[in-house]
Parts: sequence; C-alpha cells; structure tokens
Amino acid sequence: MPDLAAKDPFVFYSRLHLCELTGIRASTLAELLAYIRVVPGSSIYHHTHHFLQRHQSLSPEPLNDFAYWVSESLGEDGIGEKLAAIDTVKFQSIRDLRDKIVHVLEDEQKRRPSVFEKMVPEGGIFIL
Repeated sequence: MPDLAAKDPFVFYSRLHLCELTGIRASTLAELLAYIRVVPGSSIYHHTHHFLQRHQSLSPEPLNDFAYWVSESLGEDGIGEKLAAIDTVKFQSIRDLRDKIVHVLEDEQKRRPSVFEKMVPEGGIFIL
C-alpha cells in the first residue's frame, strides 16, 4: 500500500486581506499617488472604510489609511490632515472618492514636489 501521508502540513486560510492580495507597496507619496490612480476600487474602499466596519462606535468621524500613513509614516501632517478631512462617506461612488484623493495629492505635489520623493523610513511601507 502506498504512503498517503502529506509531505507538507495542510494549512486552511479562511480569508486573505485585500492588502495581501494586491501586493502593491508604496514608499513615497509619488508612488502612493500613482497607485491610487490605478488600484481596484476595492482597495480604495478598504483603505477608506474598513475602520467604520470595525470601530463604528469608537470614532465620530471616519479615518482613512492614506491620511494616517502620510502623517505617521512620512511625517507630513499637513497633507495627512487634508486627506483626513475628506468625508469618505459622502461620495456617491468609489471613483468620485478616488478622484478627490488624487486631486488633494496632485495639488500638494504642485506646491511641494520634493516632499513626494521623500522615502518612508524602514518598515513604514504602505500596502495597497
């Protein structure tokens, strides 16, 4: 009788987070802007609405991962505040929300282009 034992242990994954699925990583604001333009709408939705799903009662206003990363990882509080000020739940579509995020970042890029090439410190890469 042949040996039917598995060579590798079986691992069952019940879910895979969207960030892990895309594998897209940004280490500068320029990269973040470029990727926001092209990632699936589901990625934009995830980074702007997942906090509401998990912590609805903890925060009076929606947070978004883009604002947090820009402020905390890159240390660009002004740009982070502008991204945080976007009311993510008022948009009729993810496309409209994406366009608003792109508009905010493009305006900042015109004003301060050098900031968009600033590399995030090690371990601070944004996963879209």
